[in-house]
This record gives sequence, C-alpha cells and structure tokens, in this order.
Amino acid sequence: MFKGYKAFNSDKTNRYGFPFESGNTYSVDGEIKFGNEGNGYHLCTSISDVFRYVDADSVDNYVIAEVYGFGDYKQFDDDYEGYYDMYSVRHLYIKKFLTRDEVFEIIKKLHEWQIMKIIKTSKLLPNEIEYIKDKYKSNVSIICALLYYQLD
Repeated sequence: MFKGYKAFNSDKTNRYGFPFESGNTYSVDGEIKFGNEGNGYHLCTSISDVFRYVDADSVDNYVIAEVYGFGDYKQFDDDYEGYYDMYSVRHLYIKKFLTRDEVFEIIKKLHEWQIMKIIKTSKLLPNEIEYIKDKYKSNVSIICALLYYQLD
C-alpha cells in the first residue's frame, strides 16, 4: 500500500463521470494497465505530478484527494517530461478530499523543481503566488516562471 494523490472533477467524479466518496475503496477487475486506454485507478505519489491530469486553468475545475493504492499495480515514469511515480492500481482508497489550503500546505514543502512544475501546469491563487514570490525571491528561474505562467 502506498500513499498518493488523485485529481477529480470539482464534483468529485472522474473523467468518465463516475462519482467518488471519502472513506470508500474502489476496485477493478482484469489486467492492470497504465494510460488513457488502461485499466485501474491512476494516482501520483507527488502532488506536483497530479496537475498533469487536471484542467488547471482554474482552481474551481478540480479537487485533489489523498488516496492509498494497493494490490496489483503498474508504474509509469515519463523521464522526458519529468513526471515520476505515477501508478495505475487495482484498489484505490479515498482517504479524504483536500481543501485548497491543505493542497497548498503540501506544495509549500516541495523541492524547487516540483514548485516549477506546479507554476507551469496549474493556476495559482494570488496569495499562493505572493508566498512563492517571497520564498523564492532570489531564484530567478522561479520568479521568471511566475511572471510568464501566472502573471501574464
């Protein structure tokens, strides 16, 4: 069993419209495969990789859950794009859906290269942008990315 994060539509459904609830375990039959044509429940062990799978133009478009995957699984790493430790699992337990504040508390603890991925792939709230600007004020790459991806 391993901890991870999974993104859902804002109504807590997946891309196929299937609803999910906190405290429930979901399972699939058949061979576990990764990808759009795969079989299993996808999750990422780093929250920075989750944003690859959401319409992150607005924080209102999605919700992120803390999850646990177990049973048979397939791992996928996309070295070219810098996304790691993504899984398709047979069993998925939804521990809880996170508030935006809880998500950002997790983001605050990430490495700079993970912060950079989030800046490039997700719309940040004004207070989140200010926090990152202040924390990384001497990091030219992060400041430039904020200006380009977040502040137009």
